[in-house]
Amino acid sequence: MPVQRIISGGQTGVDRAALDVALGLGLPCGGWCPAGRRAEDGPIPRRYPLEETPSQEYPQRTRWNVRDSDATLLLHAGTLGSGSEFTARLAREMRRPLLEINVARPSATAVRKIREWILQEQISVLNVAGPRESTTPGVAALTTDLLQRVFQPPPTTPKPSAKGRKGARSMADIPPDIRVGLNNGTVETKTLSEGLAIDFRLLLKAALPSSKPLPDAAELASTVGITRRMAFVGGWLVREFGMKQWEHFAQHPSDTVRGWAAYMLGGTDLSLPRQLHLVQRLADDGHSGVREWAWLALRSAVAADLETALGKLVPWTRHKSANVRRFASEMTRPRGVWCSHLDALKQAPEMGRPILDPLRSDSAKYVQDSVANWLNDASKSQPAWVEAICAEWLADSETVETKRICRRALRTIRRS
Repeated sequence: MPVQRIISGGQTGVDRAALDVALGLGLPCGGWCPAGRRAEDGPIPRRYPLEETPSQEYPQRTRWNVRDSDATLLLHAGTLGSGSEFTARLAREMRRPLLEINVARPSATAVRKIREWILQEQISVLNVAGPRESTTPGVAALTTDLLQRVFQPPPTTPKPSAKGRKGARSMADIPPDIRVGLNNGTVETKTLSEGLAIDFRLLLKAALPSSKPLPDAAELASTVGITRRMAFVGGWLVREFGMKQWEHFAQHPSDTVRGWAAYMLGGTDLSLPRQLHLVQRLADDGHSGVREWAWLALRSAVAADLETALGKLVPWTRHKSANVRRFASEMTRPRGVWCSHLDALKQAPEMGRPILDPLRSDSAKYVQDSVANWLNDASKSQPAWVEAICAEWLADSETVETKRICRRALRTIRRS
C-alpha cells in the first residue's frame, strides 16, 4: 500500500481505532487534536502522537486534518452525523479526495474499494474520520476490523521489484504496484515513461529526511518540463536542508531522488572543482538516468567557467570507469541534448582536444558514442576542423574503436 502515514483527530470511535490499527501495524500516525487533547472521554492518552491545535473546539482540528492529508476516508454506520457532514464538506471545499464507507456492512468489496481508491489517488497521508463511540456504539471495533484487512496485505503479496522486470513503454502501461513504488521511492525507473509518470509531490514527501511544508504544487506538476522540475526540486532541497543532507539524497534508492542530489550541487555556491568532485559518484551511478542528470545539473556551472572545467575533467578521461570517462566527454559537448550550448566550443572546438584525444580509441562503446557525438556537434559549426581531426586520428591509430568514432563523427558532414 502506498499510505505512509495515517492521521485522525483522536476522538473515541473511528478516530482512535484508526490510530490503534496504525500503531499495531507499525505505520506512522498522528494528526491534530483540540487543545488540551480534548475528547469525550477526557484527555486523549499520550500514546497517540497527536499535535494540539490552538483551539479547544473540534472544527479546527477537523479542518487541519483534512488540510494536511492527501485524502479523507470517512467511515459511518449508515448515515452521516453533523461532524461527519462537516468533514465531507471540508474535503470537497479543499478538493481533497473523499471516500465514504459504511462499516456496518463490512465486506471484501469494501476492502478492495478502499485499496483501489488509495492506489488510484496515490495517497501518502490518509485522514480517517467518522463518528465517536457514544453516538455509534461498536464503531471502533468495526473500524478496527476493516482497516486491519485494508492495511495488512496477505502473506503472498509480492513486493514490487525493479530487478528483472521490463519497464513500461507508456505511462498507461505502468502496473499499479510499480507506480506506487516509483512514487514512494522504493523502485527505480526502467524507462523514460516511468520517470515522467512519477508524482514529484508524493516522491518528495517520501524522500525527505524530516517533515517540511512542501513547495507550491504548481512547480511540481507534470505539465512542467521534467528538467525544470528536477532543477526546481534540487534548488528547493538546498534551501531547506543545505548540503548537510546531501548524502541522504545522493544514496537514495530512487534514481530520481539521486538526480535531485545532482541538481542540489548545481544550486549551491560551491566552487566548480568541489561540485565536480562530489558529482563524480553520480556520474558513475549504476542507473543511466542518474548519470545523465549528473552532467545536466552542472552544465550551467561548466559553461560559466569552461577553462576550469576542462582542466579538472582531463584526469577523468583516464578513469577506470567508462561512466566517468564518458562524463568528461558528455559534459563538454558543444551542443548536447536538453541543455544550453557551449558557444566557446562551438566556435573553437580545439579547446576540447585535451578531453578528446585520450578517448579516441576508448574500448567502451558507451564512451565512443559520446566522443563521436561531441565531434558531430562540432561539425555543425566547424566541419573542416572535425574532418582534420578524424584524418589525424585515423592516420595515427588504426584501431576499430577509432574508426568507429570517426565514422559516426562524420555522419552529418557526409549527409550534407
